[in-house]
Amino acid sequence: MKRWQGSCVGALLVLLIGGSSLIFLVPFGGAMIAAMPPVFDRLTAYVLCSDATDYSYNDYNFGVPTTSSPGGGTGHYTELTCTYADGSQKVFGNEEVGLKGLAASFSAAGICGGVAVLFLMTLAAVIGARLAKPKVT
Repeated sequence: MKRWQGSCVGALLVLLIGGSSLIFLVPFGGAMIAAMPPVFDRLTAYVLCSDATDYSYNDYNFGVPTTSSPGGGTGHYTELTCTYADGSQKVFGNEEVGLKGLAASFSAAGICGGVAVLFLMTLAAVIGARLAKPKVT
C-alpha cells in the first residue's frame, strides 16, 4: 500500500464515522446550547443585532396559562431590544427571537461538529500515511 492510499483510507474512515455521527450530534448539541440561557441569549443577540452596542431582554406574562385546561402549560413573551451607537433602538418580537435563536444554536453545533470532523480527518490522513509501508521490490 502506498502512502497516499493509507492517507485516503484513514481520512475516509473518519469521514464515514464522524460524518454519520453528526446526524446525532447536531440536534443534541443545538438543544444543549438552547438550554443554556446565557449562551442562547448572547448568540441570539449576536445574530439579530450584531452591530449593536447593547441589548436587553424583557419577559412578559411569565406563568400565564396557555390553555383553559387546569393541567395545561404556561408560557411567556420575550422581546429583545437592541441599542445602537447612534442611540436608536430596535425591538425584536418573541417569534423572531425564538426562531432565529434556535437556528443560530443548531448552526453553531453543526459548525463545531464539522470542524471537529475535519480536524480528525486530517489527523487520520497523516497517521494513515505514516503507518502505510511502501512495497519494496
